[in-house]
Amino acid sequence: MNRVIVLLFFILLLSGCASVISKHSRTILMNSEGDRQECTVDMLRTQVAYDRYEKCITSHEEQGYKIWGQY
Repeated sequence: MNRVIVLLFFILLLSGCASVISKHSRTILMNSEGDRQECTVDMLRTQVAYDRYEKCITSHEEQGYKIWGQY
């Protein structure tokens, strides 16, 4: 019984990590003057959080910021 629980735990853990790895959750943007802005996804990583994240990136790009790095 304990082995089954441990096995299920690792399967859930690995599938959860794979879903997090498939999307980046932090973007650093920089403008021509060297000012930096950062957009991040909150810890829950819900679809609403990713939608806010994308809006943050779009908003800064409209202000002249370029994506400098994503991870």
